Amino acid sequence: MHSSLEDRPNKPKKTKKHRGPSRFSLWLDKIRCRRTVRSWRRQSRKQSRQTRMASLVRSIPYAGLIGEALYLLGFWCEYALICAGRAVIRTVRAIVMHALRLLLIVVRPFLLGIITFLEDLAEPLYRMQSGLRHMGELSENMPEEDTRSIRKEKVKYFRRGARRYFPLVLNALSYLLPVTAGIVLVYVVRTGLGFNYILNVMVDGESVGYVASEQVFENARDDVQSRIDTAKAVMQLSGGDASAGDWDITPTYTLAISGEAMTESEVANAILRASSDEIGEGTAVYIDGELRYVINDGDHLRAFLQSVKQPYVDTTDPNRRVSFVHDITLVDGVYLLDSIVPYADVITELQGGGGVQYYTASEGETVENVVLTTGVSWDSLAALNTDLTSLDQELTDGENLIIGVGSPELLKVEVIRRETYSTDIDYDTIETESDEYDFGETVVVSPGETGIQRITQDIVYVDGVQTEINTVKVEVIKEPVAEQVIKGTRLKSGMTAAYGSGEWMWPVPGYTYVSRWMSSYHKGADICAPYGTPIYASDSGVVTTAGYHYSYGNYVIIDHGNGWRTLYAHMSALGCSVGQAVQRGEVIGYVGSTGNSTGNHCHFEMYQNGVLVSARNFFGGM
Repeated sequence: MHSSLEDRPNKPKKTKKHRGPSRFSLWLDKIRCRRTVRSWRRQSRKQSRQTRMASLVRSIPYAGLIGEALYLLGFWCEYALICAGRAVIRTVRAIVMHALRLLLIVVRPFLLGIITFLEDLAEPLYRMQSGLRHMGELSENMPEEDTRSIRKEKVKYFRRGARRYFPLVLNALSYLLPVTAGIVLVYVVRTGLGFNYILNVMVDGESVGYVASEQVFENARDDVQSRIDTAKAVMQLSGGDASAGDWDITPTYTLAISGEAMTESEVANAILRASSDEIGEGTAVYIDGELRYVINDGDHLRAFLQSVKQPYVDTTDPNRRVSFVHDITLVDGVYLLDSIVPYADVITELQGGGGVQYYTASEGETVENVVLTTGVSWDSLAALNTDLTSLDQELTDGENLIIGVGSPELLKVEVIRRETYSTDIDYDTIETESDEYDFGETVVVSPGETGIQRITQDIVYVDGVQTEINTVKVEVIKEPVAEQVIKGTRLKSGMTAAYGSGEWMWPVPGYTYVSRWMSSYHKGADICAPYGTPIYASDSGVVTTAGYHYSYGNYVIIDHGNGWRTLYAHMSALGCSVGQAVQRGEVIGYVGSTGNSTGNHCHFEMYQNGVLVSARNFFGGM
């Protein structure tokens, strides 16, 4: 039996669960709400300010009249500015127009002159062209005439035109001739300057050669005279009559356009050849620029001088230069035969002097003193003096030690060695004061940096002994950076005390404690501090005492004027001297325990008009 629909039980319907808005939507709505609230608050505050301002304005008496007055004032100010601007524009425009008119007045004559100049130059050419054209048209205008008649007519026409327009040609020539003359002058000058002028040297009217300048001629003439003087000196030394020869040589010169220029030595040789028959080939020996000898065998002397320098030469060292102390120069040339000196005599004079060099010791002197005094090394000294055993060996009074073998004076060899090395450049310290830090405290704000410099020096040795050092170049590779330091000036509470018109300062701001003050059995305050702590002048004054006392040890007394004196004792070291003017807070010494003392401290005494005053009266809180 089927049941009816009403009898069937009702099944519950499935409903869709509502989840609500997402978290992001809620967060976004929250942000929008906050923005809306903030905007509303701003608008409310703005409206409130406007309302208060309107109320304030309405509360002002005669607000309307004041507003009208301000409006009229602004209107008339703006109008006045506009009028002033227009006046300025009109003024500037007028100034520009007047300036242009003035410029036209100044430039117009030049323009007219140029136009007139061009017209005067072009008019003869224009007339000539017109005449030639008319002369060419005569054949067409006279067809019935023969050639001869036409030619005569052309000649007549040309003559009439020449007579009529000849003044125009003269006018054009008045411009062209000066210009042409100027062009010719410039050409002549430039051509003349382009010539290579040299000097033609002459002796007794005969040309002996050419030199490039007057200075070369003067030098050659001086060289000739030097050779003559040397020949005279040689003859006088040999007993000859130097006045018997013909020594008067007077070369001259004239200007020449071309020729092969000679050197000073070549011209001097040529002058001597042309002046005397008693000349020959030779070599002049110049010592320190002075002609000393003339010899026949210059090559042998060169070889000898080279052998003297050879032991000092090191071809593998490019920084080593070897030369004689005296400048010895050999010049080959033509010289008077009477001036030639035998080669052996020259060698003998060059080798004069020199030999073994000795050092005479004093009583009590040691070998080490000799090494320090002479600069000769211990090895060299021991090799030259075999009886020496050590550096501390004592020498007897008057004992001679061989310290070297010196070269002859004229043959002393000079060795110059160039050395380059780097060294540091110390940086500066820039100190500033600040009351943000305690007195005596030093704060490095910016550390300094050491610079670097490259130094090139020439070290000079003569006969192996260093004689001098010459600085050739100093090149800064890196600039030093200054150190920035702040020094504290702030004194702690109780470290300053006023007296009269001045102010005392506690002498040891870096102290630890005060072990005892002035009493009936003690004359001052003992300020304990670590060894080496700075001691400062308690006030400005003059140092009257700075020295040592059996009881005070190292001590300082400062006279401050007005009867006041202070004493600082038991210092490890003094930082001032007698007579020195010191300022308040300037370092005068350092804490120690010298004299009659049992520990590191500064004994501090104060006097007024010679009477002891306890420092506790001024620095009771210390």
